[in-house]
Amino acid sequence: MAVSISFLHCGDIHLGNNQYNEPVRLEDFAKAFRQVTDYALKNKVDFVLISGDFFHKRAINAGTLEQAVELLKPLKEADIPLIAIEGNHDKAYYKDKNSWLSFLNNQKYLYLLQPSFKDGSIELLPWNNEESKGSIFDLLNVRIYGLGYLGITTATRLSEVQDYIVKDNDKYNIMLLHAGVNRLLGQDLGGVKTEIMEPFKDKIDYVALGHIHTRYDIDDWIYNPGSLECCHLDEFKYGVEKGFYHVTVKDGQKSMKYINSKYRPVCICSIKIEEKIIMEELYSVITEELKNEVKSSGFQIRVILRGKSSFSPLQLDMNDMEENLQKDFEALYVEIVNELNLPQEGSVSSVNGFKREEIEKLVFKSLLEKNTNWQDEQLDKAVDVVSKIKELVLNDSSEEELTEFLVQFGEYLISEEDEVQVPFKTEEGEKE
Repeated sequence: MAVSISFLHCGDIHLGNNQYNEPVRLEDFAKAFRQVTDYALKNKVDFVLISGDFFHKRAINAGTLEQAVELLKPLKEADIPLIAIEGNHDKAYYKDKNSWLSFLNNQKYLYLLQPSFKDGSIELLPWNNEESKGSIFDLLNVRIYGLGYLGITTATRLSEVQDYIVKDNDKYNIMLLHAGVNRLLGQDLGGVKTEIMEPFKDKIDYVALGHIHTRYDIDDWIYNPGSLECCHLDEFKYGVEKGFYHVTVKDGQKSMKYINSKYRPVCICSIKIEEKIIMEELYSVITEELKNEVKSSGFQIRVILRGKSSFSPLQLDMNDMEENLQKDFEALYVEIVNELNLPQEGSVSSVNGFKREEIEKLVFKSLLEKNTNWQDEQLDKAVDVVSKIKELVLNDSSEEELTEFLVQFGEYLISEEDEVQVPFKTEEGEKE
C-alpha cells in the first residue's frame, strides 16, 4: 500500500452544552473544537473525522447552529473535508427524521455518513453526490465506512455489515463508529466486546471511535480520542488526557500523535472528616484543602466529604456552603457531595470515588421494595434495569432505544402479582 495521508480524529464535541446553565460553558465547548479546526488549518491535513456527538442535544438553538457554522466554515473554505457520523446526542427525534447534522451536510459543511435500513437489516451504500447521502465514502486513497450510533443493536448490526466491508489493498480503510469497545458492557448503551470487532481486523486499518469521553486505544488499531472538554465532572481524573489524534500514513505506515486539548480546569477534592471536627469548623477545613488545589479563578470544583462526623450531615446547608466557596475561590461552579456517615462495607463501594452509583442503586432498591415483594435475585435485576434506564435517559437515547430496552428487560420490573395495563393511543391521545 503506497497511501500517504494526514488526518485528524476527534469526537464527543458536545457543542451547545450549557453546563450548569452558565453561558460561558457554551463558549468553552466551542473553544475546545476551535483547537481542532485551527490545528487542521495550520498542519494542512487532508481531512478531519468526527466520530459522533458533535452536538450536545438533538434539538439545538439558533446560537449553537451559528457557532457550528462559524467553526466549520474555515475548513470548508480551505477545502479540508470533514467526515462525520451521528452519535446518540446528534440523532433526530423520530418525528423529525433529519438531524441538525443532516442540515450541515446539506449545506456542504460536512459529509454525514449514515447506514441505510431495508427490511429491518442494515445496508452500507456508496456516497451519492447528487443526493448527498451514503455510508461508504471514498477520498484520495481512503475509504471510510460510517456506521454511526447503533445503541443496543451494535453487536448485531456489526455482524450484518461484514459482507459490505471489503479489503482494498490500494486504499486505507477506516471505520467510523460511535460505540464503546470493552466499555459500557452490560449497560446496553452501545458497548461491545473486542471479539465483535475481530472479523474486521483484516479489512479495516483504523477504527475511529467516539462515545466514551476518556481516551483509550486497543491493539494499535482501535482508537477513541475522548471528549475535548469535561462534559461531566465525573470524567475528570488527574493525569488523564483529553484531546484528539493526528494520524499520518506514509507509504502505508501509520504514525500517531495525540494532541492535548486545553479545557476549563477542574478540581476534585476528597476530604476525610474526623469525628473530632465540629460542624462550625467544617467550612475552614474545606477551604484549607482547596487552597492547595485551586490556583486560579474559573475552576469547576467538586468537594467530596467522607468519614464519620460528630454531627448529623443533614444539618449542613449545602447550598450556602457551595455559594460561599464559589465566591471565595472565584469558581465557575462548586458542588459538594455529602457522603458523611455512610455505610462502608457490604452495601456501598468506597473505591476511587464511585460511591454515587452505589448510593443510587441503594435508593432504587429502597423505592422498589416499598411497592412489591421481590425475590432477592429479581430485585437485584430490577435495580440494574432502573439504573440502565437512567443512563439511557441521561445519554439522550431515542424513544425507540428505550422501548426496545424495556421490551427486552422490563419483565424484571413486574412481579407476578402485578396487574399489567398497557397504554394505547387513540386520536384523542394516550389512554389506559
